[in-house]
Amino acid sequence: MITDNNKRQNPRVRFRNTVQYEKMLGENNFGTPTATSALDISINGLGFYTNEEFPLNSLLRVTCSVSNLEQVSFLTRVVRLQIVKNGAMKYVAGTEIKSINENDRARLNAFLASIHLFSFLDKIDLNNVMDMHFIADSPLIVKKTGELKQIGPVLDEYTIKNLMLNILDDDRYEKLMREKDVNFAFFYKNKRLRANIHFQQGKIEGVFRVINYNIGKPSDIGLPQVVEKIMETTPKGLIVVAGRTGSGKTTTLSSMVNFLNNFKKGIILSIEDPIEYIHKNNCGIIKQREVGKDTPSFSSAVRNALRQNPDVLVIGETLDKETLELVLTAAESGALVLTTIHAASTTQALDRIASFFPPDAQKHALIRLSLVLKCLLTQELIPRCVGDGLVPAIEVLVPNNAAQKIIREADWKQISSIIQTGKNHGMQTMQDAKNQLVQKGAIDIVYLNDSV
Repeated sequence: MITDNNKRQNPRVRFRNTVQYEKMLGENNFGTPTATSALDISINGLGFYTNEEFPLNSLLRVTCSVSNLEQVSFLTRVVRLQIVKNGAMKYVAGTEIKSINENDRARLNAFLASIHLFSFLDKIDLNNVMDMHFIADSPLIVKKTGELKQIGPVLDEYTIKNLMLNILDDDRYEKLMREKDVNFAFFYKNKRLRANIHFQQGKIEGVFRVINYNIGKPSDIGLPQVVEKIMETTPKGLIVVAGRTGSGKTTTLSSMVNFLNNFKKGIILSIEDPIEYIHKNNCGIIKQREVGKDTPSFSSAVRNALRQNPDVLVIGETLDKETLELVLTAAESGALVLTTIHAASTTQALDRIASFFPPDAQKHALIRLSLVLKCLLTQELIPRCVGDGLVPAIEVLVPNNAAQKIIREADWKQISSIIQTGKNHGMQTMQDAKNQLVQKGAIDIVYLNDSV
């Protein structure tokens, strides 16, 4: 992958497009055009796949697209022929540009500048940016404090495609072509970006989430004090963070890991897709495994985690019955398990957990859940009243005897009243959380009756 360090040392970028070459037979005389796939490109040359064993210094005319409508051509000299170990093609031909007219050189230079992601990001003010959306035939769209804003010129489909593809290594490129989606994270300056590159109506597009390096304690990022208290006093069990997409679940989970890493001796094993926040060993040892890179799936990693004897097991997201079954087993076996789930409310989170199991297995699963669940947080992100940024509003369920009974019986309509009457256990409703934020002057009163 291109990094901030090597982008200036190596001006070549990956160029996964069709190009054509023609052998030079004589002055202004060229052979039949042959289409093939390019490997990389720079202002000085181009690499492409071929089955022809070109002699070194062979002259070829190469034509490639620099937009949806424009092409450039240049005369190249073969300077390298490398054997390809896998794939349908035998060789990669490396060429250097021998001659190109000034108009085509200017267009090629502008194109290369437009498809180099780090050069592109250098022009963007990323302060308080949450997400960046690269959409064909649209300017870059950034999300700040819940609002969308367009930045810069319209980016055509071809430019977006190349911006996205030149940051993919071969494995991720093959996965994108096969599954039509790929997720990963990378560093840019003092930030880490989580990327999702996908197809939309046949076009390649992407969404980047901006992740800040600094991870505070749960109380530093706005979580109730009871969260730290539970982690300090609970050696085993299950803590679940629920919320919609983009509600800050990963940040909350990472703050918990950071907190545990600062006081708990032992092994912390985290399974993520992709790894967003990087943790360093402190009181204990922390291992971070990335789905797709270090393990084929969450369920596979969790299954093997039970044999690795972690004191804390962190599962970035619980998405299916197999993973949830293993989560419950790990919590029953003596580990403290942290995970997230997509749900808009506490009731919905509990119902979704039950729904992972077939009807005849739900009762047993809920009995197990009632015994290991130590805390369920459901959160929303709300724009700050003053300045940029978002603040979390968090509903807290700390299962007492009454709550455990309700979970076993799946009597979800009683959950709200249990939370309302459980303040002495550290519980709070979403409405209580928003009221507190309004009283502190953190959010506007208009959000009291809204579900953000």
